[in-house]
Amino acid sequence: MTTQEVELFLETFQTLIMASLTPEGDPYASTAPYIRIGDDFYILISTVAQHGRNLLVHSKVSLLFVEDESQCVQPFARKRVTIEAEASEITRDEELFLHAIERFKAHFDSELVTSLSQMGDFHLFKLSVLRGNVVMGFGKAYHLDENLEVTAHIMGNHQRGHGHG
Repeated sequence: MTTQEVELFLETFQTLIMASLTPEGDPYASTAPYIRIGDDFYILISTVAQHGRNLLVHSKVSLLFVEDESQCVQPFARKRVTIEAEASEITRDEELFLHAIERFKAHFDSELVTSLSQMGDFHLFKLSVLRGNVVMGFGKAYHLDENLEVTAHIMGNHQRGHGHG
């Protein structure tokens, strides 16, 4: 498994699946369109939506990019990248906000992005990678570092029946 293969897999997605924590600490899964600038992921989401409110309170998130079920050969070994990340809000007065919005306009409906970015309840969040894992099938699991570089093959101690046989 190479870092380039991870990047090529990630390039097939326009949206990410994100697990965040509610203000009460309960897990909450959602999805959002995203762009990347460098190794960071950016999402433009409303704080009317639960996931937007979550990120204003708890910065730890988990991101999931998973192979389409209709394309998957073996559901038990579905291809996926899981990323642990730290969310931080990028405010409208930061130069990065305008740069990210221009990138969103280039990847999605420009008029819609312009409209959303002007609404007071929409916030831009940067999701900075802390670490992750990639699974490309049975026996093909690897750790990723903060730059999404493949660092190590994950080896399990599998026994027949996982110790029950």
